[in-house]
Amino acid sequence: QENRSKRTSFETIIEKYVEHFEEIGGSLMSANPCSFPTFRPSIEQALKAGVRPHGLITGIGDFKTETGRYRAGLVLSNVAFQAGSIDNSDCVRFCQLLVECAKQRLPVICFISSGGMQTKEGAAALFTMAVINDRITRFIRDNDLPIIMFGFGHCTGGAQASFVTHPLVQTYYLSGARMPFAGQAVVERNLPYQCLLSNYLSINEGSMAGLVKHPFSEDHDVELRKIDPTIPVPTETVEQVVDRVMSGVLEPQPPMVELNVPKEEDLIRPVKRVLIHARGCTAVKLVSRAKALGHEVVLIQSDPDMESVPADMVNDDPKHSLICIGGNTSDESYLNARSVISIADAESVDSLHPGIGFLSEDPNFADLVRQHGVNFIGPSVMSMETMGNTTMSIDVPVVPGSHGIVDSSEKAAEISEQIGYPVLLKAVHGGGGKGIQVVRKPEQLHQLFHQVTTEAKAAFGNGDLYIEKFVTNLRHIEAQLLRDTHGNTRVIGIRDCSVQRNNQKLMEESGSTMLPEKWRKKVLSYAEKIADAVNYTGAGTVEFIYDVPSDAIYFMEMNTRLQVEHPVTEVVTGVDIVEKQFQIASGDSIEEMKFPEKGYGLEVRVNAEKAILAADGNVSFVPTPGEITKCVLPEEDHIQLISMAGDGKVVSPFYDSLIIQIICYGENRNDAVNKMAEYLDRVVINGICTNISLIKRILRDDVFLSGTYDTGYLPAYLGRIDAEELIKEIEEASGSVGSGLNIEMLKIDNSDELKVLSPSTGVFYRTPSPSEPEYVNVGDVVGTEDILCQLEAMKMFTPVNLNTFSGDEGELYPGDGRYEITRINITTGQQVNEGDLLFVIKPIANDAVESG
Repeated sequence: QENRSKRTSFETIIEKYVEHFEEIGGSLMSANPCSFPTFRPSIEQALKAGVRPHGLITGIGDFKTETGRYRAGLVLSNVAFQAGSIDNSDCVRFCQLLVECAKQRLPVICFISSGGMQTKEGAAALFTMAVINDRITRFIRDNDLPIIMFGFGHCTGGAQASFVTHPLVQTYYLSGARMPFAGQAVVERNLPYQCLLSNYLSINEGSMAGLVKHPFSEDHDVELRKIDPTIPVPTETVEQVVDRVMSGVLEPQPPMVELNVPKEEDLIRPVKRVLIHARGCTAVKLVSRAKALGHEVVLIQSDPDMESVPADMVNDDPKHSLICIGGNTSDESYLNARSVISIADAESVDSLHPGIGFLSEDPNFADLVRQHGVNFIGPSVMSMETMGNTTMSIDVPVVPGSHGIVDSSEKAAEISEQIGYPVLLKAVHGGGGKGIQVVRKPEQLHQLFHQVTTEAKAAFGNGDLYIEKFVTNLRHIEAQLLRDTHGNTRVIGIRDCSVQRNNQKLMEESGSTMLPEKWRKKVLSYAEKIADAVNYTGAGTVEFIYDVPSDAIYFMEMNTRLQVEHPVTEVVTGVDIVEKQFQIASGDSIEEMKFPEKGYGLEVRVNAEKAILAADGNVSFVPTPGEITKCVLPEEDHIQLISMAGDGKVVSPFYDSLIIQIICYGENRNDAVNKMAEYLDRVVINGICTNISLIKRILRDDVFLSGTYDTGYLPAYLGRIDAEELIKEIEEASGSVGSGLNIEMLKIDNSDELKVLSPSTGVFYRTPSPSEPEYVNVGDVVGTEDILCQLEAMKMFTPVNLNTFSGDEGELYPGDGRYEITRINITTGQQVNEGDLLFVIKPIANDAVESG
C-alpha cells in the first residue's frame, strides 16, 4: 500500500519510455478535433483541456534502453481512461499500427493494463477481438517480427486479453501486477492477496514468457519479500528484456526464488498442530485420533462439507479450527494445492496429514508442503517417486506391463500387443476403483486410453497412465507395513480385498481363504524388502495379485498412504495405525512394537447407491446423494464405526459414495461374518438408498461363506440372483418406496405436455463432453431409449432417458411412444435434486411422426 503512489501510471510510462511518438491513422484524441504532430505535447495539452485520450495510444517512436535505441511500434493503455478502457476504435488503430510496422519492418512494444472492452459495444467487441488475434498471428508469423507485451496494474480480462494471452506474443508482467490471465482462473477463496500476483504465476510453465522488475519502485520486490519471503522475484528489467528479444534471444531469465527449504529430516518433530486434508469417513477417523492424542486440529472442508460430521467434531472445541477451502468439486477444493498450503501457512500448523486420495500420493504436493516448513505425514519424495522402478531391481515379481508412464495411445497399443489382451489402463494417482479400465480388444484401446486420461485428470489432478496385463482369475492381497525414521520395518499383516465391483472394494478381510501359507510369507517378506529398498517412512500398503490358476504372486502397486481398510488390521493386531503415523512423523521408534495377530477382522463399506437394471439386463449401481432422514447405528462391543452418516446429514453428489465403514471383530471368519450380518439387520438408513441389502445377501451366500472365489465373484453373484427383488429391498430399506408416481402426476395442467423429473441428485450435463453436441434440443423428437442428458454424482456419470423412470405400475412413459422436447429447464453444470424439473415433453401421435 505504501508503494501505491509509486506504481505504474500513464504519465510515468510516457516519461520513462517515449522519446518521440509519431501519430498514425488520424486523430490521437477520442474527443478532440485537433491533431498534434508529436505524442507528448498532445497528452499534455489534452490533460490541460480535460480531454481523456483513448484507452489505447498507438504510434511509432523510439524506445531507449541501456544499450541503444530501437525504432518500434508503441502501444500504451491509458489507466486514466477507466470507462471500458479499450474500445473498438482502439482495436482498429492497433491493426493499422501492425500494418505500418510490417511495412517498415519494425517490432511492436506494448504496455497493457486496466479494464476491458466497453460493455456498451456488446457482441461487436467479441468479433473485434477475433480480428485482433488473427492480425497478431499474421504479423508475427508472416513477418518474423516480435511483439513484446508488458502487463501492469490490474490486468483482469476483457479486450486486453487478446494482447497478453496470445501464444505468439512475448508476454511479461511487471513484478507485483495483479491478474488472472492466459485463460487461468485463479481460485481466490483461501489464497491471500499476494497469491494473485504475477510473481507466483511466473513459475508456472506456459503462464507467461517472464517477469520484469518494477520500473518505478526500486524497493518494490524487497517489500514483497517482507509479505512472503518465498515469493519469486524478477532478474530482468524492461530494457534488458527488449535488448534480449531484439537480439533474437527469446529464452527469458527465470525468476529468482530464494527458498529457505528445510531438509525433510529437520521437519521430523513432535506433532502439536496438524492440518487434516481429508473429508468423509477418513476425516472422521483422523480427527478423532488426532484429538485423542492431544493434537490441535485444523480441518479443511469444501463448501458442501462444512456441515459434515467431521466438521461438527472440530466446531465444538475452540482450540481446533474448521477452515472452508471453498468450491464444490475436488478440483476446486481438495485438489487446490496452493489453497491447502496457504491455509497451512495462515494457521501455523507444524504438520499435515494428507488423508486418503486427493493429493496424498502426489510427490509434488509432499515437496511443496515441506518447502513451507510443514512436516508431511507420509514418505519422502524420493520414496514416492522411485517406488515403481525399484521392485524389478530387487527381484520382486511384477505383473507384465509398461512398468512406467505411457504418454500416448499409440505407445499403449504397442505395449498391449506385446503383453497380450486383455490389459488394464491404470491412473498413476488413481484409487478407490477410479482411474482404471479393462481393455479387452485392440479396437477399444485408443478411445479408452483418452477416456481414462481425461477422467483421471479431473478426479486426481493428474492424467498419467500405465498398463498392466489383466489377470482374469485372481485374489487381491494387501500387506500393511509401518516403517520409522530409524530404519525399523514392520509388516503387521495381510488383507484380502477380493469382493469388489468395477475395481471398487466392497469388503475387506484380515486373512485370505485361498492364499497358501508359503505365499503369505512371501508377501510379507516382499513388502518389507520393498520398504527397505526405497527407505520408506510411515504407513503404507503393498498390493499383490495372487494368480489362482498359475499359483503365482505378482507385485501390483504400493499405496504410499493410509487405506480405507486399515482398521481390519488394527482390530486383529491391536496396533493403532493412525497413531503410529503421528508417532513416526514425530521421530519415535517402532522397534519395540508388538503386533500379535488374534481373531478375525471384517470391514464392509456402506455406499450411498441404488441398484438398477441396465439396458443389457445386468444389475448396475448408481449413486444416490441426498439427505439422510433417519440413521440408526447401534453401538456394540465387537463393532467399530467410522461414519459420516447421521440424521439430517446431506450426502453430497460431488464426492465418493462411501458413507460408513463398519468393522467387525470375531474369533474366526465365520464368527465375524455372522456378527456382521446380524448387526446390519439392526442398521437403519432412510432418505437415501444404500448397498446394505446387497452386503447382507453376500454375507449369507454359500459361495462367499465357502471362501472359494476370486475377484469375479461379485459380478457373478449379481448375475445369478433375482435382480428385481434386490432392487425392491434396497428401495424399501431407504424408506422412500411407494411414492405413487404415475403418468397422471406428470401431466401439466391445461396442456398435453408431460414433466420429466430428475431421478436423483447430481450435476446436470447436456452433452457427453464439452466438444460434442447436445443430446437433445428443443423441437427434437425422441423415443424412450434416447439419451436426454447425463447426471454426474460422486464421480460417476449416469445417462438419463425416459426408460430410466419407473413407477409402481411399470413403465412411466409408454415405450412405444414418441415425444417432442418442448422445454429444457436446466443448464449444463447446474446441480439438481431428486424431483427437480429437467424437461417438458409432448407425446406425438404415430401418424404425426410418420407424416413428419
